[in-house]
Formats: sequence, structure tokens, C-alpha cells
Amino acid sequence: MKRQLTRICVILFLLISLASVFPRPTHADPPDELDYGEAYNRAKVLQVVNQGMQDFQGAKTYNETLKVQFLEGNEKNKIVTISYSTDATFGIQQQVGQGSIVVVDSKPDTTGQMFYSIYGPYRLNNLWWLLAGFVLLIFAVVGKKGLGALAGLCISVLVIVFYIIPQILKGLDPLTICIIGAIVILFVTTYVAHGVSLKTTVALIGTSASLIIAGFLSVFSVQLTYLLGISYQSSDYVMQLTAQHLINPQGLLLGGILIGTLGALNDITTTQSITVFTFAKENPDQKFSHLFWKSLRIGREHIISMINTLVLAYAGSSFAVFLYFSFNPAGLPWWLLLNDETTMEEIIRTFVGSAALILAVPITTLLACWVSLNRDKIFGKIIFK
Repeated sequence: MKRQLTRICVILFLLISLASVFPRPTHADPPDELDYGEAYNRAKVLQVVNQGMQDFQGAKTYNETLKVQFLEGNEKNKIVTISYSTDATFGIQQQVGQGSIVVVDSKPDTTGQMFYSIYGPYRLNNLWWLLAGFVLLIFAVVGKKGLGALAGLCISVLVIVFYIIPQILKGLDPLTICIIGAIVILFVTTYVAHGVSLKTTVALIGTSASLIIAGFLSVFSVQLTYLLGISYQSSDYVMQLTAQHLINPQGLLLGGILIGTLGALNDITTTQSITVFTFAKENPDQKFSHLFWKSLRIGREHIISMINTLVLAYAGSSFAVFLYFSFNPAGLPWWLLLNDETTMEEIIRTFVGSAALILAVPITTLLACWVSLNRDKIFGKIIFK
């Protein structure tokens, strides 16, 4: 078994490592660019001509002059020298050296001459190694079942990228699309990651019931607090770009709450279902109430940790907003900051997600206890794991 697992890890590591040296397609221009003469391509830094800080009228800037060679595009192999200035702090953190790969923005000026600027460092080349380490970590800890976890992860991303986002961009209701996408993700990934079994099915039902409750809670809470889903600058930007499709920002907010809650719900219901079935297998003749309360004690501990995890996840994603409110440059009263839509959205996300997690435990525990103690009566001689 150990040899087989080692071979799988080695082969997987080699495949991912080889993928990092495969030729990559030329980067497409951003879809919002109207200047068709502009292009973004990778280039290699051949020489750092100049690099350092400058003080201009009391303001410090970081300046670089780089000689780079294009690796792709219509100007492949062409060598150009690019100078630029940037913020002093960020410039030092992102300084490049000889041999580094950068993204160059090329566009013609009013005279037809090409103007070049450094768009940013190229990061994807190192992403392969991070992914390889992530995959190896999964296999080292989980074993062969890690394949199911990775498959579930890929399916979730594919559903979001190729179904949820395109359908929303077409102008369909974001909440409805997110519900359909969440159901697909839930059913497919749960069985792929954990296998088809009775305890997995119970967890699936518990998650579905809790997700429905989360949907009602999110709609009620958003309506009650008059949230429109337009607190973030990115939401305004999306609305401007897709004005012809009339995307509902409130629906985006509601759909985002459901998708964000789904992962935590699936985790807690699966764990709780497995716990109940394990206890029931140890003593099939125990009373329903005894099994329920014994399993619920474990579920309560899981709830506490999961709620804390959910709060920290939402707080971490909005850290910059909280810091801005803490500085409070306008000297606004605390209740006004708390009343702000941006703050209220995060509160509602945490409230809905936590409430769904709390309810998911007793719902799943009740169902799992009943099924695990009456499986022979319910299913007869049908074999379930």
C-alpha cells in the first residue's frame, strides 16, 4: 500500500513539474480593453540598468530601468528598455532582478510609436510548484481518498466558472442560479469526495435542508436590513460593465452568502453523520435518545469551532474595510460605521452562515440516528455501507 501511494505521489509530482515547463499560450487582452493595438505579453529581464529610490520634492519613489526581451506575441525576441516609477514601499517589495519574468503592456501612442510599461511580475510560473505541494500534502495525509477531494474541488470550481458566472452574466437571477449551482456542487462533490453510502446520503439531505433554511434566512435578513448588495467598488464596476443585462446586485449578495455557507455546511453534516453511524454500529440496540444526545455533544463542539472559523474567514476577507473603519478619518460615530452597508453585509453573512451551521447539527443528527438504528427495517436486505 505504501509503495503504491508513493508511486502515485511521485508520478503526480512529475506531471505537475513537467507542466510548468510546457509552452503556454499567448495571454489574451483583457476583455474590457477597447484599444485593439494594446497587448499584454511576458518578457524576460535581461539586465537591471538602474534600480533605486529617488526623492522628488519631498516625495520618495522607487525607480527601475529594465532591459527586457519579449517571450511571445508579435514582438517576440525583441529587446526594449523600460523605465518606470512606483510607490516607494510597494516598489521595493516587488523589485525584480535579472532573469525575472514580467508582464509588459504594449500600446501605440498618438504618433504610432509603441509605448511599453511594466504591468506587473509574472506569478503563474511559480503557482505550479505551490499546486504540486498542495496535492502532495493531500495525498500524504488523506491517502488515495485525496483523489476524491481533488475531484470535488475541481468540480466546484468548474460549476462556478462555467455555469454560475456565465448564467449571471446573461442576466438571469443570481440567487436562482446560485441555488441551482449549489445543488449541483453539493450532490456531485459529496458523492465523489466521500463515496456513495448511506451516511453520505444522510449528510447530503441534512446539508440540503440546512441550505434551504439559510436561503430563507438570507432573504429575510437582507430585506429586513435594507441591503442592496452595492457596498463594494467591485459591485459597482460589474454593474457598469453589464448594464445591458440588468444584473441584480442584491441577488449577487444572496447567492454569495449561500455559496459561502455551502462548504462549511457540507463539512459539519458529513462529520456528524459519520459520528452517528459509528456510534450506532458499536451498539445497534441502544436507545434513540441516548444515541442522539451522545452524538449531539460532539456536534456542539464542532459548531463552536466552525462558527469561529466562519467569522474569521469573513473578517479576514474584509480586513481592509475593518481597518479603514478603525482609522475612521472622518471621525464618524461608531453606530454610523456599524450601520454602514459594507459592515452590515459582513454581519449578515456571519449571522446566516452561523445560524445554518447551528441548525445543521441537530437536523443531521436526528436523521442519522433514525436511519442508522432502523436501517434494516427501512431498507430490508439492500446493502449499504
